[in-house]
Amino acid sequence: MKKSLLLGAGFSYDFGMPLASELTGVFLGMFTKRRANDFGNILSQNNPYSKDRPINKKAIFEGIDLLLEYEGGNYEELLSNLQALEKAPNRSQSDRDSYNYLFSILYEIIHQILSLYQTISFQEMYKVNKKWFSNFINLLSEKETWVFTLNHDLYMECLALDFDIPVTYGDKNNLTFSISNIEMENKIHFTYSERNELSYQHSGYFNNEFGINLVKVHGGLSELEYKDGAMICNQTLSHANSDALIFDFKKIENMAYYHEGKKVPSGKDRVITDSDGELEIICKSMLTGGSKYSLTTNDKKGEEKLKLFDNMLKDADELTIIGYGFGDRHINYRLSNAMVLNPKLKLRIVDPIHKPAPEFLQQFDYDGRIRGATCGAPHWIDYSTSNKWNQEQMKSLKDNEVLRNKIKKKVEFILHR
Repeated sequence: MKKSLLLGAGFSYDFGMPLASELTGVFLGMFTKRRANDFGNILSQNNPYSKDRPINKKAIFEGIDLLLEYEGGNYEELLSNLQALEKAPNRSQSDRDSYNYLFSILYEIIHQILSLYQTISFQEMYKVNKKWFSNFINLLSEKETWVFTLNHDLYMECLALDFDIPVTYGDKNNLTFSISNIEMENKIHFTYSERNELSYQHSGYFNNEFGINLVKVHGGLSELEYKDGAMICNQTLSHANSDALIFDFKKIENMAYYHEGKKVPSGKDRVITDSDGELEIICKSMLTGGSKYSLTTNDKKGEEKLKLFDNMLKDADELTIIGYGFGDRHINYRLSNAMVLNPKLKLRIVDPIHKPAPEFLQQFDYDGRIRGATCGAPHWIDYSTSNKWNQEQMKSLKDNEVLRNKIKKKVEFILHR
């Protein structure tokens, strides 16, 4: 049986990563009215594009008002509202530049929050709870298993390394940078794939052999795009364990270039140092907001990961969906299409909250094609083969809220200091 996995935020919940509502609260908590006003005034004084393309204070504060007035629980909806301003008719180039600049700054803040959660939760919660994921192999095929994650964190990689499960991004090439031009001897090693070579039959993926083919559909905290997006770079997976992986991740976070002793500031486009000690640009890959992918399902340049997802769904017998709230239309469209095109495909939806299948899948709820499991990821990992609930595990995981609150407070302390 060809098994595959689709992972959402709920998969990483028991490792301490935030759900959308928690991340939104932490993000909005940074902006009191006074702080937002100071923030807007500072941004309004900058010329991020050129003196010939000035941004304007009115547009910046129009975007900030959206932030202050937002009462929802999903930061991506908020970012989508900001992107909608940029796309509205009768906007000047200065308006559009201003909205885009504000979006890029908010993007950087959210990336920073998630990076803090990654490093803090790894120490506070992953090491406590990884034992409850020790039977993750139960969810995998005898041969290769395609795992598509919508998360930006590194916990799938951590599990694979700690439990000796082969894992690959499909990368066949290697690339090395210095951490900065003042630490040239301190190297950071990446693997990479050429974007235009990504395919279901790509020789970098496992084929007819045991292992995980890992695809980060929405990018990752440690995934970077190089040479105008032509190269998708990942931190190397040739580590002995998760401790080494996270140590490497922290090094990547510190990549920089210094001019006259001062670190050159970065945003989504990161200023780093190439192998010759010269300034270079590499781009963060995290996708967020309302324009992650286009709305139509035809193949397009830049959407190679979605094509991989399409091809996997045509070939799979079973897709286990863990912790996904069905909020991404580009994913939902492909699930619906696959259920029509692949009559053997069955879905298992694992969610701790009991609810019916999403409306777009209800037409396929026959002959066991749509099945549910009302539990979290670690519970299902054990139950899927033993058909018994692990009572010790369930009791232990109920105590996680203390750890989650500790992580959140540490993140907020760093953000507000």
